[in-house]
Amino acid sequence: MTRLSEVRGRDRALCFLYGASALIGLIVMGWMAVAFVVQNADAGALGVVENFLRDSTTNLATQFVYMDLVLTWAAVGAYMIVESRRFGIRHVWAYIVGAPAIALIVTYGLFMLVRQLKIAALREAEGTPAGGEGSIAAEEFTDRSALRPLSTTASQ
Repeated sequence: MTRLSEVRGRDRALCFLYGASALIGLIVMGWMAVAFVVQNADAGALGVVENFLRDSTTNLATQFVYMDLVLTWAAVGAYMIVESRRFGIRHVWAYIVGAPAIALIVTYGLFMLVRQLKIAALREAEGTPAGGEGSIAAEEFTDRSALRPLSTTASQ
């Protein structure tokens, strides 16, 4: 796999974006988790988990946010599986299972960072610049028929 120090251009910028989102997410969500545990420390370890689950499903607003997060986690998990197979990213289960344990923003950011490093390595092997003609990203959208109006596509 390509090292971050070897990545250039758009790939490098995306790696830094994904890494920054994971790091900021780790700091923010870690701070919130520590604050919750300290606030509920007298309940014991199991009590902290029980209190968290109770608090996260107390009313319709918290249930809405909680279910949105769970459904997003499922969709992102499916995306990670597809992309891990596509780019040969190992241990995808750790990113998916790690999301509820750490935070979805952290594991998703890390996954996207690893994915971008794999894309950069493929570009380097192909000898194509990031975002240049013939790059992996450009090849994904070479069929422009989906961009034409339906009436034009149907008549062909």
